[in-house]
Amino acid sequence: MNVFIFNNLNLDNGIFISDKTLKKININELSTTENTLFVVPNELLQFIEFKHDLKNNENIHASILNSLSTLNNDAEDLIVLNSSNKYNFFISSKSYQETIKRLFSHFNTRISITSDLLFFKEVIKQNCSYQNNVYLIESEEAVKLSTKSFNLLDDAMKIKSLTDLDLKKIKDTNYTIYQLNTFNLYSIFNFKNSLKPALAVLFLIFTFYVTALLNINSNYSQINKMSTTLESIYSSIYPAENITDIHQQIDIKLNNLNNAEANDLSKTINLLKNLSESINIVEAEYSQGDLQIKCLFKNDAEESIFVNQQNRLNFNFTIVNSKDTQIGKITTFSYEL
Repeated sequence: MNVFIFNNLNLDNGIFISDKTLKKININELSTTENTLFVVPNELLQFIEFKHDLKNNENIHASILNSLSTLNNDAEDLIVLNSSNKYNFFISSKSYQETIKRLFSHFNTRISITSDLLFFKEVIKQNCSYQNNVYLIESEEAVKLSTKSFNLLDDAMKIKSLTDLDLKKIKDTNYTIYQLNTFNLYSIFNFKNSLKPALAVLFLIFTFYVTALLNINSNYSQINKMSTTLESIYSSIYPAENITDIHQQIDIKLNNLNNAEANDLSKTINLLKNLSESINIVEAEYSQGDLQIKCLFKNDAEESIFVNQQNRLNFNFTIVNSKDTQIGKITTFSYEL
């Protein structure tokens, strides 16, 4: 199993260990999280061992929170996360969890995560130090300390100093992990993965088909309920037509509506296929012959290139709005089908 160890609380850089090789990289350089364990600082994902004989998960979590006497975080903001070991848990705050979820959101899969304290406990199995931290594994309760805090202790403990070279030699083990599910609609429309365009198109086909079918059935039901005034209603909508068979004429109009919806659906699918090859689509919505698409751009330049490209292809579109966010620039386009 590959291992990515974050080296700061910003969760941007770290070391990536794979097949006995090690390199320092930015998290954005990873193209996949498959078969990879992510080691997060214990400050963000606090490891705790809790022996119990409780059956109810809510009671277990409540007992853990009650047992934590002094915490820097507000108690109401804390959450307990289960792991693959029924006696090992992680304590985190809602804000930290949101940060971690945003970090991995574009991978659209389950992410295997552990804390650095638990990682070194399972891999090294003895007191050790790495970078500017000390991990006291052999004590009754595993603890992570800064080197500065550890030096204030009077106890003469034996500490094994770890280097990156040592980490290259770690043996794969049955890690205790917390699994984070990052699947969301944004991930569906992020087309970096070759399977995602197919998923998105199938999702849209189903959505648009159901919407169109409901609209047609709704229209038909409303007309039939007014059986006593069908002809007057029809005449007011289509004054130039002679009524010969009101039910047959209504069926014809409904069939035309169905064909129009199908034509718009076909245009929508083709448009999304083309757009997905060059941009990240985060949201798509169809309404009354128009398709609104929210796109994610890295910067203004990328957005400008895309707009110029659409103009050259003679697409009939307008820019509805645009805003800068933490993940990039999100712009909404409205395409006339």
